[in-house]
Amino acid sequence: MLEKTIYPWQVTQWGQVWQSRKMDRLAHALLLVGINGLGKKHFALTLAGSVLCKNPNAAGYACGSCHACHLLAGNSHPDLVLIEPEESAKNISVDQIRELVRVVNETTMQGGFRVVVINPATAMNVNAANALLKTLEEPTPNTLIILISDHGMRLPATIMSRCQKIIFSKPSETEAIHWLQTAMPDKSFDFSLLLKLADGAPLKALALMDKDLFVLRQDLYQGLHLLGENQLDPLTLSAKWQDKEQLQIIDLLLSWLTDVLRFQLTQDQAILINQDYTVQIAKMSTVLLKKNLLALMDYLQQTRAMVLAAINLNKQLLLEDIFIRWATYVSR
Repeated sequence: MLEKTIYPWQVTQWGQVWQSRKMDRLAHALLLVGINGLGKKHFALTLAGSVLCKNPNAAGYACGSCHACHLLAGNSHPDLVLIEPEESAKNISVDQIRELVRVVNETTMQGGFRVVVINPATAMNVNAANALLKTLEEPTPNTLIILISDHGMRLPATIMSRCQKIIFSKPSETEAIHWLQTAMPDKSFDFSLLLKLADGAPLKALALMDKDLFVLRQDLYQGLHLLGENQLDPLTLSAKWQDKEQLQIIDLLLSWLTDVLRFQLTQDQAILINQDYTVQIAKMSTVLLKKNLLALMDYLQQTRAMVLAAINLNKQLLLEDIFIRWATYVSR
């Protein structure tokens, strides 16, 4: 877990927290907020290393040589607590938070700071958030709690009001592409398109390549085309996608529909996300009525929220419903 440096687009945020720490004014609880794919967990662990290190350097990074850094490198530092959803679960349970509260009220094992990282904080249900609240209201000495969230407004106001918020913004396209070119050995990709698909988040763009997004995307959009031409039925298409992630399918659909809406409203190809499907998007914009398009987007957004909220949805029925709706709206 020992991270020694932050990403290039996090320099401002690092300067903010490092200056506060040097002045002994670092808040007892930080809320790191920004879209997925900006490296907030990486930032949190880098800060944890800095706080727990016995000899951080002038830039605030962990030295990498002291006993604390060796423990961090071996994922065995007793005063770093990482709280995430347990395996096979989507939520952080109240029992996890109650155990955390018990731990932070004990003396630190190494005699210095204790750092707690909760990722993502929005995975806490109401009971878990309430269990954490007293610790945030009455922090124990030498304890830093770092909450990570892709959606800050989904946290209870009582939690948000007791944390110092650190906002992470997307880097410029030039900065992001430069980083991707350095990080990705294969230089043949269209990095600008990749970033658009990742909403401008470099780490998400990198992860999408690891998941063969372009192949999945091509297969899905071809399936949508065949549905519209009555050459494929929704049940067959849904069966093909049973082993794929629900959010990935929904996000690809929303990306496509957003482009159709943009083209309907502006006729401007330059603002489309899926630039390599411009012809198909322009054609679809003449087939899909605006009211149906908006209804489908609203349905997908609501479904996405339910998936994120860990509501147990039947995947087969969900995909069948999505593709039946699509076929109903676009079939000739």
